Amino acid sequence: MSVNIAIYSSPYISITQRDDGYYIQSFKKGLSIDEFQKILNSHPEIKVTNFTTIKNALVLAPQDPRRFASAKERISIEVSGDELRAFVTVNVGQPEVLGTEIVKEVVLELNRRGVVYGIKKDVLLNLVAGKTVLIAEGEPPQNGVNSQNRLYQIKEAKPEIKEDGTADHYDLNLINMVSAGEWLGEKIHATPGKEGKTVYGNPIKPLPGKDYPIFFDRKTVKAVEEEGKTTLYATRNGAVYFAGDSISVSNHLEIDENVGVKTGNVDFDGYLTVKGTIEDNYTVTTTKDIEVLSDYGVGSCKEISSREGSIYIRGGIAGKGKTVIKCKKNLYLKFVADAEIICDGSVHVGFYCLNSNIIAKEVILESLKGQIIGGNITADIRVLAATYGTPSEKRTNICVKGFDRIALKDSLEQLVQEIDQLKTSMNQYKQQISIFNISDAVKSRKSEYEKLNENYNNIRAELQVKEELRKNIAGYLKVKGEGEISILKKAFPNTFFEIKRIQKEIQTPILRTSFYYSEGTIKEL
Repeated sequence: MSVNIAIYSSPYISITQRDDGYYIQSFKKGLSIDEFQKILNSHPEIKVTNFTTIKNALVLAPQDPRRFASAKERISIEVSGDELRAFVTVNVGQPEVLGTEIVKEVVLELNRRGVVYGIKKDVLLNLVAGKTVLIAEGEPPQNGVNSQNRLYQIKEAKPEIKEDGTADHYDLNLINMVSAGEWLGEKIHATPGKEGKTVYGNPIKPLPGKDYPIFFDRKTVKAVEEEGKTTLYATRNGAVYFAGDSISVSNHLEIDENVGVKTGNVDFDGYLTVKGTIEDNYTVTTTKDIEVLSDYGVGSCKEISSREGSIYIRGGIAGKGKTVIKCKKNLYLKFVADAEIICDGSVHVGFYCLNSNIIAKEVILESLKGQIIGGNITADIRVLAATYGTPSEKRTNICVKGFDRIALKDSLEQLVQEIDQLKTSMNQYKQQISIFNISDAVKSRKSEYEKLNENYNNIRAELQVKEELRKNIAGYLKVKGEGEISILKKAFPNTFFEIKRIQKEIQTPILRTSFYYSEGTIKEL
């Protein structure tokens, strides 16, 4: 039995539904395209397939019935590519969409398409004819959180100078001491994430968080497993020390009083804190950093030497021409008088340097009270002080050997490349360790796992050395020219300056200036 149903009729056109689609017949001209579109909008079940037929029917009226559209699906279900959302379009007239039967049809079509999860009931009960709406929504997976490591922070060795008119303080925390049982770090474990679901009810696996290992010296640090995290504690008293990324507690010797008759000379493999002073004619030698905390400093001790670290002498040195200070890194002291200093790093003096011989990369007296009086100062990069010499014109010799700026820049660029390569290698090892660490093969491949850790730590240790060198070179390149002597206040006559073997005798007082080597001569700024 053939279908012939009248859908719309007016003095201008009629629309009928037949077995093979929808037909338009026009009776007279006068109906615009826009008006015809309004008629179509009220019949979302009609899908136009031939716009030319519509145009001819309206423009060339009258016209015999001609097919211009097909029937849309009553219920159209579309599911997004990720299967997390389903959309429905109800292609029926508005009167029909208000009935309960259409809701049943939508539910049956959802079931037929397998959409069973996250169906929005409120949307289902408020469908709109011809409008595409979100009918079901799945639950996306929640990916796991990466493990997070937090470690004890080594305080930067930076002297603080206070000048309050009543007392001069020169304070510095050089050695980071901890006691047994003290917190050293923690690792919050990676989480597996939460499973999601598609609108089809299928599970969506989350990406588990990456597990980054936390490195520590098992001889001096213990790991305590707690809910969701691993906490590190010191197993002995000592100084916090990092070898690469691995935290450890190094040997730390603390002498409560003086180094002298009771203790004898000290030669220690580790860090040393002397709460008193170092008495005359005694020697202190260590591999790591040394702190001498007496407010009165030291007198004519024989020698203080750090083979690998820095030295901090809170009260300064009155050496009486006998004391020798040697260190691999930096030296920090409040004042120095009548002493000899050999330092591979920078010498930072709080207030004055009197009749002393100093060899270092840099010699810096940052305080506006800083004075260099007498003696011989030899630096590779620069010397900075407020005052040089005295009104009585005491002979003061300042020599800056200088450097090749181009060569130093080239070495910095090479160093940056090496650092980048080390970081790349380190990240590769870190990724391998991360994957390896969460696999079930750790126990059976323990030696391989430990080798990865060893390689990673070796690279990290090398990276730290190069990073420190890069930081130093970058600082050197901030110096004016290729060697600089900075005068923050005044230089008195009989002060002798030399930069890159070019000499300058100060014959009249000079105020606030800098001398630097550039283009074969000493320039002043």
